[in-house]
Formats: sequence, structure tokens, C-alpha cells
Amino acid sequence: MNEMVPDKKAYQVNRRMMCWCALGMMVVTTLATIIDPERMNAASAQIMMMYGSLSALVGAYFALGSKG
Repeated sequence: MNEMVPDKKAYQVNRRMMCWCALGMMVVTTLATIIDPERMNAASAQIMMMYGSLSALVGAYFALGSKG
């Protein structure tokens, strides 16, 4: 980890919370899509972009977090 990070424990906690929030947003969006698919159909492009971004964030956390 970078030596410029003064509080490494808080840094790791914040990264972990960011990952859990991203997973939570994906779960909420999935439930909203299951509950009201007609309404979510209008925003399908935005939902797909959000899923791609959030899954990349979570994937990067797990891929880069295990190194070191």
C-alpha cells in the first residue's frame, strides 16, 4: 500500500464500505426491476451502465485488494 496514506486501517474500512454500498445499490436496483419491470424498462440503458460500473468497482476491489 502507498506510504502516503497516513491511516491505513481507516483506508481499508472505507474501501470495504464502498464495496458493500455498491453491492447494496445493485441489490436494490434488481429488486426494483423485479417489482416494477415496466417502469424500469424506460431506464434500461442507465441501469445497464450502472451495473457495469458498479460491478467493475466491486471486481477491482476484490482483484486489487488481495494483492499484498
